[in-house]
Amino acid sequence: MLQAFIVEDEQFAREELKYLLTETGDIEIIGDSETMHEALWDINDLQPDVVFLDIELAKGNGMELAKQFIHMKKQPMIVFATAYDEYALEAFNLDAVDYIVKPIDEKRLRKTVDKLLTHAQLHSDQQMQKSTQPQGTKTIPAKDGDRMIIVQADEIYYIGTENRQTFIKTAHHKYESDLLLYQLIEKLGEDFLQVHRGYIVNVKYVTAMEPWFNRAYNLFLKDGSKVPVSRSFAKNVMQKLGFK
Repeated sequence: MLQAFIVEDEQFAREELKYLLTETGDIEIIGDSETMHEALWDINDLQPDVVFLDIELAKGNGMELAKQFIHMKKQPMIVFATAYDEYALEAFNLDAVDYIVKPIDEKRLRKTVDKLLTHAQLHSDQQMQKSTQPQGTKTIPAKDGDRMIIVQADEIYYIGTENRQTFIKTAHHKYESDLLLYQLIEKLGEDFLQVHRGYIVNVKYVTAMEPWFNRAYNLFLKDGSKVPVSRSFAKNVMQKLGFK
């Protein structure tokens, strides 16, 4: 069952929508409001799954309210329920799940609820897939000459830059990448650590760390590679490897 919040400044319309949604058997109304300010506060606090929004409010505008949802801890799904049909395009630009024109028809509302249930299930499946994704399944796009290839993250020993070009080093190959280091570190898992302004290392393949000069270090990897550790990253690297 989905939890819903209603923003509607006309009492009769608000009570009617409450009744119709409750009658579907798939929606629980956990709050309602007449004003934009009050609604913003309550929605952020209650964290409903979906908000049913009128557009022309006595105090505020439903479109402006919907734009604030992106800043919330839990972004609710949006359904606009309004007497005006000219805002539909703008509504869908805000990723609204549906747009209902008053007076609300019971059968039309049922279709909206079905859309919401489908949308919520897809989101739940995506979250489940992310949480159960095994380590090592992450991939990185790369180039081998004219060929576009996919490199498995657990095959990567380290990533570096030279001549303003990112490269990916595996045990036996060196590939180019169009991604920048900060983009790659966001895509990779916990095994990857930035050790230098121009290098990211897979800590699984580190075999040794030795001092170099001026409080910098070198890392040695299983394939014989040597990667520099700048002094600004040294403390974090040593902690990650358990040396400190």
